[in-house]
Parts: sequence; C-alpha cells; structure tokens
Amino acid sequence: MSTPTHGAALRTHLARVGSAAAALALGISLTPGLVPSAQAAVVTPGDLQINEVYGGGGNSGATVQNDFVELRNTSGEDLSLDGWSLQYASKTGSFHNTLPLEGAVPAGGTFLIELADGNGNGDPLPEADLVGGINASGSGGVFALSDAEGELACHGATCAEDPAVVDLIGWGEAVTFSGGAPAPATTNATSVSRVEATGENSTDFVAGEPTPTPSGAEPTDPGDPGDPGDPEDPPADPTAATIAEIQGTGAASPLDGTSVITEGMVTAVYADGGLDGYVIQTGGTGGEVDLSSHEGSTALFVYSPETSAEVSIGDSVRVTGEVSEYHGSTQVSVGADGLEKLTEPLETVRPVTLEGDFPTDEARRESLEHMLYLPGEGDFTVTDVYATNRYGEVGLAIGDQPLQQAGDIMAPGPEATAYYEQQAQNLVLLDDGRTTNFAENPEQPMSWLTTTEPVRVGAAARFTDPVVVSCSFDQWRLNTTTPWSGAGTDGVDFEDTREDAPDEVGGDLQISTFNVLNYFTTLGEDTPGCEPYTTMDGEGTSVRGGCDLRGAWGADDLERQQTKIVEAVSGTGAEVVGLTEIENSARLGETPDEATATLVAALNERDGKGTWDYVPTGDAYAAQGLDGGQDAITNAIIYRPAAVKPSGEVHILAGDEAFDNAREPIGQVFVPVDGSGDEQVEGEPFFFTINHFKSKGSEDAEDADLEDDPVQGNARTSRLQQAEALLTWSEATADELGVQDVFHGGDFNAYTQEEPLQLFYEQGYADLGDTYDPEGWSYSYGGMVGSLDHVLADADGAERVTGATDWQINGPESVMTQYSRYHNNATDLYEDGVFGSSDHDPMIVGLDAGFPEDGSGGEDDGADEGDGHPGQGEEHPGKGHGNGHGHGPRENDNRGPGNDNGSGPGSNSGIGHGSGRNG
Repeated sequence: MSTPTHGAALRTHLARVGSAAAALALGISLTPGLVPSAQAAVVTPGDLQINEVYGGGGNSGATVQNDFVELRNTSGEDLSLDGWSLQYASKTGSFHNTLPLEGAVPAGGTFLIELADGNGNGDPLPEADLVGGINASGSGGVFALSDAEGELACHGATCAEDPAVVDLIGWGEAVTFSGGAPAPATTNATSVSRVEATGENSTDFVAGEPTPTPSGAEPTDPGDPGDPGDPEDPPADPTAATIAEIQGTGAASPLDGTSVITEGMVTAVYADGGLDGYVIQTGGTGGEVDLSSHEGSTALFVYSPETSAEVSIGDSVRVTGEVSEYHGSTQVSVGADGLEKLTEPLETVRPVTLEGDFPTDEARRESLEHMLYLPGEGDFTVTDVYATNRYGEVGLAIGDQPLQQAGDIMAPGPEATAYYEQQAQNLVLLDDGRTTNFAENPEQPMSWLTTTEPVRVGAAARFTDPVVVSCSFDQWRLNTTTPWSGAGTDGVDFEDTREDAPDEVGGDLQISTFNVLNYFTTLGEDTPGCEPYTTMDGEGTSVRGGCDLRGAWGADDLERQQTKIVEAVSGTGAEVVGLTEIENSARLGETPDEATATLVAALNERDGKGTWDYVPTGDAYAAQGLDGGQDAITNAIIYRPAAVKPSGEVHILAGDEAFDNAREPIGQVFVPVDGSGDEQVEGEPFFFTINHFKSKGSEDAEDADLEDDPVQGNARTSRLQQAEALLTWSEATADELGVQDVFHGGDFNAYTQEEPLQLFYEQGYADLGDTYDPEGWSYSYGGMVGSLDHVLADADGAERVTGATDWQINGPESVMTQYSRYHNNATDLYEDGVFGSSDHDPMIVGLDAGFPEDGSGGEDDGADEGDGHPGQGEEHPGKGHGNGHGHGPRENDNRGPGNDNGSGPGSNSGIGHGSGRNG
C-alpha cells in the first residue's frame, strides 16, 4: 500500500495540541469516557512508521492466517531495527507483549512482521521478514514501535510523551492512541493501513482488506485488474446428501470440497460471539445411543456469517454450500443465498444420552460430532478453571474425580509417563460458544464465573440443558447451544465444594503450612523500575516485573491481599504455621522480618493482642554472614504463644550450595504449653521446619536431560540435592538438641510419589497428607491436581499425629478470586474471606502435646488405643508405625514399632494400629 513520504527525523514529538472541543467540531468521534484531559497527545511518525496492523489472523472469517504488523521506511537509506521492539497492549491494558526487533527496513520499502495464528483460517502470509508470537485482537488494541527493548510502562495519553515511543497506533476502542481518537475498529476480515502521517490515528489510518507486504515485494496496484484469463467453467450443481453421508464414518468427510445440499433441524445458533454459524441435525435422530453400534454423526456445523442471524433453534432448514474440514471439524460453508427454511417441519431432534461414560477414543467421539448431547449425573467433574476467565472454557474430567498428576499417585517412570499422556484423553472442555478473549474485552462479563456460584476444580458438573459435541483447537468440547452472554451457570449446575472451615484433625494442637502468595509489604508503586499488572481501568494491582518485588502494587492492594491471608491463617486453627513466599525484607534492605511482623500484627488485630508471635530470623542470618537469604522471598514461622513456646534459637540451613537456587529451610524447636506462670505445664518438644524447594518450571543446567519430563518437570536434580541436605541437617540438628520428633512442612515442589519425596520415605518419614487425607491435594496445574505442599514426620513424630487434612480454599479456585485480579473484569470475583488467599492449599496436622499426667505414667497407665498410621504406598512399603498414646514421660517410651503393613503393638499397654498400601 503506497504511503506519502515524510522526510522527518526518526522521531518527532509534538506538544499536546488540540482539544476535545476542537475534535468534536472537526467531527472526530470520541469514545465515551475516554477524554482524560482537555488536550490530546500526538506522536508524529518519523522515517520508520507502523504502516499496517491486522489482528484477525486465522480467526473465523479471516482472509489471512496470521496477525501481522507492517513497517515502512520513508527515508532514502536502509534503517536498522536492532535494539528496537514492537510492543502490544489490549484495548484497556498496558504493554505486556514485547517483540525484540532485528534486521533492517530497506530504503522506501516495507518490513513484514508475522504474528500469532488464530484458528488457521485464511490464506498464508507472504514470507515475513521477522516472526513473533504476539496475539492481537481482531477488533482493537494498541501497537507501539519503540527504539528500546525494555517494556513500555506508559498507558493512555502518557505514551505519546514517552521518549522510547517512535510510533503508536491505537484502534477500535483502545484507550491508548495518538491524537484525539483511535483509528477505526477492525474485523477478522479487515486491517487498518496508514494513508497519512500526521500523528492523528483516527484519520491517518483507514480500514480495509489486509495487504501484507514484506521487504523486496512490490505493492499491488489496486487500479490494475491484470489479465482476466480464460473464463472458468460454471460450477457444478450441488450434490444432494444426508448429513450422515456428509459426515461419513471416518475422521474427515468423504465429500470434502464438494458442493452439497442437505436438510436438518437447527439445534444451536451462534449468530454472535465469533463462531458465525449454527448446527443442524437430521430430524428424528438422537436419544439413547449405544456407541458400540452407532455408525456416525447426523449433525453438521454450518459456517455462515451471512445467514446465522436468520435462524432459530427448532427451525427446519435446507442449506447449500461447500463441505470442508476446519481444524478437524466437518462443516459446510453457506452463503447468503444458501439457506432455505422448510415449510414442513422435520421430526424433532432429541439430545443424545449415553449408557456409559463419554468416550475417550477419537472414533467414537467423531461419531457424535456436532450432535446434541445431554450428559448424565456424575458424568463430568471440573478439573481446570485456569483459562475460564480468559476464554470461557471449563476443563471437565470424565467421571467423578478431577484428573490427577501422575507423580502424585505413582513413582516416575514409563508407567507414570504413559498415565500422564493418557490423561489428555479424559479431558473435555465446556465451552461458552464464543471466541471472546475476556482479557482483551474486560468490559464484557466473563462466562460461568460468579461470586454466588463458584466454579471450582473437583466440583461435579450437572447438566440441565443439552450441549453440542464439537472439536476445535485439537480439543473436544461441549458447546452451549447459544453463545454464553456473561456471568451465571444456567444450563449447568456446579457442586458447591467450598468449606468455610477445615476438617477436624484432632490433637491438643495443630501445625500447618501456608503459602502467602508473595506477601510483600514493600510496595511496587514506591519502588523505581517496578511495572504493574493492572485492573481493567489501568490501575496497578500487583508487581509484574522490572524490579525484585513480587507482591502488591499499592496500599489498597496490600490490604486486600492481607485481609484474605489473615482470615485464612487464623481459620486453619493451627498453633504453629510455616509460611512460604513471604517477603525477604532484609534482602530488600528493609528491617529484617518486617513483612512477617506486619502480618503478625494484622493477625493480632483480628484475633486479639498477643495471640500471635513470630520466630525472628534476622540475627541468625547475620550470625552466618548473610543479609537475609538467597531470594526476594523467604520462609517464616509464626505461632500462638498460649499454646507453644520456642525452645532455643532459630535454626537456618544456610551456606549449603544445595540451596543456592532456593529458599533456605528455617527450623525451630517448640514446646507445647498449657496454662501460665507456675501453673504452666509443658509437653513433649518437637522440631518443625518450613521449606520451599526449587520449582518445576525452573531452568536447571544440570537437568537438561529432563527438561521435557512431563511428570517431574525441571530442576529435579536441585530438589533431590535439597532433600538430601535437609535430611542431613535436620537429623544432626535434632540430635544436637536432643529432640526426637521432627516435622518438615512446606512447598517441596514435588508431588507425593516423586523422587525427592522418596528420599524422605526411605529414611522412615511419613507423608501425613497422603496418610490421613489420601483424596486431598494442594495444587492445580495443567488441568491436573496433586500435592506439592506436604508435612512429613519422622518415625517418632508420626506417633504423635492424630490426623491431617488439606483445606482446599485456594487450589480449586479461579485465579480471579485472588487480590491481584481485583477489578480485572466487569464481573469482579474478589471478596474478603479465605477463598483465593493463595494458589496453594494449607496442610493442617493434629498433634498430641504429650502433656504429663500428674508427673507420672501415661494417661490411664497407657491403656488407650494407639494410632499407628499406614505405610507409604507402592514404592515405599512398611513405613507404618505402632503408636501407643499413653501420655507418660518420654523415658517410658510408650511407642511400639510398626511392621511392614503398618501395624504393630505399642508398649506401655498402648495398641498400635494401621494398614499399609503395599503393592
């Protein structure tokens, strides 16, 4: 596309010019609410300009398969792009998508940048000069050309004054643009191209057919029609076929590429929302289906933007169009004159019902493609809500349980890898029948998610209305029969699995883990370099990058985060709580333990003065020549002084190279107490450590051969070394202190049966969650659940345990319940309370305090029943321990040994019991 040449310098920034009143007088439309000041900021392009942008690539109705941006050099010499960047922001968002540029734009020429592919629709791009992965909106957004590689921190009118911005275009309903108003909105079939270079987006760009032009290519002259060539043969008459004949019995239609005419009853309509079509099914079909004898589908998707608004569910129609396979889904494309409504209605279609589970094999799923389907009770369970807030998709597992991480139920190896790969066959997406990206359209309420009817992993999905079986993006789906229009769950009821309080675990006191999700009291807005995640209005909520901080952006954000954490920590009922992901204040140059002290103060404000205290670590780190540990986050221990008291100093595993890339374990001996002053009674001491091993997503040079391990992830070697170091250190420390009962809690970043945990089992440790709450899990990732958070007890400590439970207040929740997603969509899921206080669940363990009875023998002379606990799984049998719980003095040693199946007699008249799970 030709563009006027402007021989200006690379960048010319003009002062703010014009006014809202002047813009209106000139007939420039201003989007309501988007007039931040009386003046408009302008970026006048220089020699390098953004010439054309297209965001509908590959989407339904697209003419080109990929999004793209075309640059133009209006000067007489080649201009290098090295060190520059192309950056993208959604209509209301900030610049969080950056593509470093390289190469050169030829003098007077163009430079084509290929971006993301949508659904693969449209023609391929010409060979691009540079390829990137930015996924732009098909209707509006913001692109900035910057002469620096760093992410732009500007938003709205400030971008025109940012010295790093060379050129800027906001189009559609973008709130960031140059001039008085954004460029025109686009569709999946149109781009916006430059026709002027004044800095006024609304008049510099016009919408039209995409014309991607790489360097060295000659722009097409729209006035030259070219050689018309020989006239084509007239199209053949369409072939009359039933829908079953069009579908066939294989993966693809036997009539692919053929023009057909067929009839059916409309069962679903997607006139808006981006699918641009409807579904028809042969009259009278459906009902109870036996998949062993069911031959093929009798339903078909009709792609027809021209006619989709003319039909309604229940209409009987005849359509004419060409059959094609679209990402593996059979469809017929129908033009404006290809629809005919029948005067005689067809026999009513009935939803398919299945006697067994929804099929897992492709052939049987293909036989149901596009058919109306009504699942039965217990057929599906929510297993993934991670993308629900963005794409309106809810991951469903076939059956009554969410999908499980292989490493949580079996030792790593070929069997675990095969199990992991099989899980994909058990996943089906519940789809809202639209292609809306709610992150780019936050003004539109998200589908499914509300504050009154939570959609949580592990909840049963009960269908009250039928859905359409479909396949797109290589994933089988259950589509609603009309585009879902915002919040609510009509048609599908989700089980409410929220529990306001944890299950009882017994005991005289409780210990717990708690991940506080990057709780920082040092705020992003006060720290130079920090960049925020933002609300839909562009206000910061949490730190995105640019600095060492990871927590709240401003004081209000911290208050929202803290309110949730305080309610949840207090709600555990625990007397000792190990915290992970809390600010390492000393590392940031703040007062040591400042963040921990702030959280404790907030807990005391809620629960009463002096209810909580914390174990200080500053002096212990300083004594070892450290300024607070290896990372910007650290571990911490808080406790209730009325129930326990620290014995001796805090212990930190510092200086061990195993933790050079992780957070150092922190340990403290506690003594249970009852009463006060001279009347205070002390129980048996125990050593408690809090840990946070290296994450699975980490890059680990020593682990290159396992980077693609789907079961254990990256940094396996690091976690193994950290487990070994913790075991060695804690054993030596406990021996030195004369303490027999040891408990390790925290986020081990390893699932229950993975290699780092096996090291503990081999040393006689028991995973208390796996023992007492085997159905529980603490974390959801990739549509599968498992426990990364554990409390491990040595053989002596395990004998004091009365129960354990995973309090599922975070793992099952949508990320939108967290403080950092406050006001991120028209539907705001943030609420005060425990749910969404983190992304990990706390593990709570009940303990016998070991209080003496009148200073002599155990309670009832030790004649109570013990509670030896089960052995640990297939790969580490025989870790059960007999346990007679007479509460006598330690020297009476009222604990008996456990045998290989976890049962054994306790001495001192106690009775051990338990049952191992030996394979």
